[in-house]
Amino acid sequence: MSLRCRRCQATIGLDDLTYIAYHAHTMGANRVEVHFECPRCGYRGERMLSQQAWDELMLNYLENDERTADEWLTTQQMGPITAEEVRAMRRMLRSGNLLQSLHEWERSQRGETTE
Repeated sequence: MSLRCRRCQATIGLDDLTYIAYHAHTMGANRVEVHFECPRCGYRGERMLSQQAWDELMLNYLENDERTADEWLTTQQMGPITAEEVRAMRRMLRSGNLLQSLHEWERSQRGETTE
């Protein structure tokens, strides 16, 4: 099972989930409310899934992801990237030192000599 955007049919990944709520019922099946933002078109949607469908979806995500569940939770707790972090990264990329060190690392990986 996979979660797809209703507008463009893109696959919704684990990182695209913005809100998850569990609705426990005394009578009937439990439900999971999932809000997401499509990575392709930006559509914000929501779905109500049965507990069984949610479990299958999570297993599918975790089997296809290189991260463990603990690593995913740690990433989610970090929060969104701030505007200041984006500006700092752009400044670092513009400085020649970072790119130069990346080029040197690539050369060392290929076994070339640095000049």
